[in-house]
Amino acid sequence: MSPPFTLIFSILAAVMLFLHGLAAFSEEMARLGGERLREALQRLTRTDWRGAIVGAGATAIVQSSSAVTSMAVGLAHNRTLTDRGAFAIMIGANVGTTLTAWLVAMKVEGLGPIFVTLGGLWSLAGPHLWRPYGKAVFYFGLIFLALDLISQALAPLAQNSAVAGWHELLDSPVLALLFGALLTALVQSSSVVSGLAVLSVSQGIVAPQVAVWLVAGANIGTTSTALMASTALDMLAKKLALLNAGFNILGVLLFATLLQPVISMILAMDIAATQQVALVHTVFNFAAAITALLMLPHIWPRLKNWLGKTS
Repeated sequence: MSPPFTLIFSILAAVMLFLHGLAAFSEEMARLGGERLREALQRLTRTDWRGAIVGAGATAIVQSSSAVTSMAVGLAHNRTLTDRGAFAIMIGANVGTTLTAWLVAMKVEGLGPIFVTLGGLWSLAGPHLWRPYGKAVFYFGLIFLALDLISQALAPLAQNSAVAGWHELLDSPVLALLFGALLTALVQSSSVVSGLAVLSVSQGIVAPQVAVWLVAGANIGTTSTALMASTALDMLAKKLALLNAGFNILGVLLFATLLQPVISMILAMDIAATQQVALVHTVFNFAAAITALLMLPHIWPRLKNWLGKTS
């Protein structure tokens, strides 16, 4: 196999490992804490702010805003959650997903093989009742192992002349935004796209100014999961998924307008470029979440009428 094909498949294999590792870790965490998580969601979503904190915490644990927003839609569908509580969780989910970008930006290297080994041994030879937790540790390590492999696979691209043309194409904020949204919708994980964006910055493949638009686009693309999940549910679930998509689109509009001076200031800070991207991602999602939570009490009566259900 020629070197270009070897490089392409090495990158794709590492990305697939990251994607499946993230999905498997999310599934294991949801399965291990599923019932307790549902009970906590019911108990802790009585106010908008607490609901958002629960959404952020749950997303940080399972490392998938798509999984948490889909769960919120499903719980609202079966009336376990109020529609307002479900939406508050969706607002917080975007904040929780910023943890991935920080883990990549802080170059948490070498942990993957350790967690994979410990988790693998734990799941095979640990106490029987505790073996499922070993699987979660194994998949957690797999995420970091995949990130290391992606970083190694991307390194040669920094010197590739063909990448320069692709980089120039993405220099347009609109194209970078659309690319981030489409890629996220394709892989069904904003964590994967934000992680790839930070890794691409670390390898010098894309500039931080481009990467921030990619992660902003990921916030739009991640809404596709809840939209697809809602198609098999009732009209309330469909409208909640649409509401979540609208919230994320408004967040990106905030990113593209009022937050630009703050983003420019962050990109001029004397810190690593990867940390600049992670900080922009965090500030953007915090700003969008706080804006939504401040507006929610004022706009909820109209939203409630549109949803067609008394909360």
